[in-house]
Amino acid sequence: MIPGNNNTMKDRELETWREQWNSGAAPTPEIQSQLQTKIHKRIKRHNLGFIFNNIFAAMASVFATAFAIFAVHQQPSRLRIAWALGLLVLLCVTVGYRLWVQRGTWRSQSQSTRAFVELWQRRTAGKLRLILAGFYLIPAWLVFCVALVAVHWSTFGPDIHAHPRDWELTMLAVVAMISGSFLFLAWYRRRKLAELNEVTRLLRELKE
Repeated sequence: MIPGNNNTMKDRELETWREQWNSGAAPTPEIQSQLQTKIHKRIKRHNLGFIFNNIFAAMASVFATAFAIFAVHQQPSRLRIAWALGLLVLLCVTVGYRLWVQRGTWRSQSQSTRAFVELWQRRTAGKLRLILAGFYLIPAWLVFCVALVAVHWSTFGPDIHAHPRDWELTMLAVVAMISGSFLFLAWYRRRKLAELNEVTRLLRELKE
């Protein structure tokens, strides 16, 4: 995650670019070259972030799949098999949707500054769609877990009555994790909306 100070500095670079580009006098070729170099450096950093983000997502999916298989292998009960199948379905939906929204975002159509900014815009819009999906997937997973507990209440009920304190702490941890996830998604969405607006303005000025 890029620190806030770096984002502020980068936003100021883009603001300076717009002021110079939209000034009364046409920018000289040297200024154009310098400004385009700044944009290309910003986009290069964005490309690295895009690659690392996808690598991290792939590693997380592999780890979650391995964990589900290991859990079932350790205790192949109906409960664990149902939980593992639910997790695998969630992973398939998430990975499939991620690949779908990232169509056309792996490379630019040309090496021009405008093509790179258009790619940046498509990636940011795709990230916003993934964030929106997160607002639906978290409740869906929660409903699935609640249904799983209800179906297997004969297993969970006696343990809950025998160890109420442990289950209270578990519920508090679950509520904290869900609340934290929604807060993070809301913050990340605001950040990406601001980035999309910035890139859209930059692209519009490039076209002009």
